[in-house]
Amino acid sequence: MNEHTVVALLATRGVEDFLQNALAGIAGVGIDPRIVHVARPESAGDAIDPIVEAAGARVVPFSQFCEPSADFSGPGYVEYGTPAFVAINWAKVRYLRRLLEQFHHVVYADVDVAWLADPLWYLRAVAGQYPLAFQTEAVRRFPPVCCWGFVSLTASDDALRLLDELLAVYDNRRPGEATLDEQATCDALFIRDPRWMSVIYPLPEGLFLNGLSYRGLLQAPSATAPMHGALSPFTFHANWTTGLENKRALMKQTGTWLLT
Repeated sequence: MNEHTVVALLATRGVEDFLQNALAGIAGVGIDPRIVHVARPESAGDAIDPIVEAAGARVVPFSQFCEPSADFSGPGYVEYGTPAFVAINWAKVRYLRRLLEQFHHVVYADVDVAWLADPLWYLRAVAGQYPLAFQTEAVRRFPPVCCWGFVSLTASDDALRLLDELLAVYDNRRPGEATLDEQATCDALFIRDPRWMSVIYPLPEGLFLNGLSYRGLLQAPSATAPMHGALSPFTFHANWTTGLENKRALMKQTGTWLLT
């Protein structure tokens, strides 16, 4: 098994500019693009591969980790909550499972994650103590809402067990049963058994910003009291809003859209 850290992305047709933005951000914070792996459906190769190859990253076709599906071959962007969206997010779980058979440490990010500083040294330190670490959401709840849009995993018994338990739920669903995505399925698992939190590190929301924290990236009036420090986040995830136009607008507002 390769001991170094890899960064995993996933892109479908329709998110080409978000992929370019993510790859530009990764390179901009000094991460070697050769450790970046980008999964994509076979039908999206003509759109995705030139972007990945131009960045010096690696293409990972879906055929390397899951069976073909009509849900993977749509002509454009896959809208949130649709059956195709759900299927692609379960393909992501298989993708991560496959990478953990090859690499000791995998950091996955959605393509609407902006990279503000290199987090890999920090995540390696976390991985030395916790096999799983998730971006968390600003919800008043325990266990916290763990976001599959940014996650660090090690090739450990606990991480593999989590992926296998989730995939077992999906693969063993009854005919006609409503299919939840990996986020909702995992959330239900953690609520049912909060002991999972003993092997999960909730990434600090001041360092790994979710979409509701966007104001932390805006120019704000000076504080009325002297402040001895400032937030220095690693990433910003443009979630808590849906649709490409809204996500793009949020990233432009926060200065995390790098394309001109």
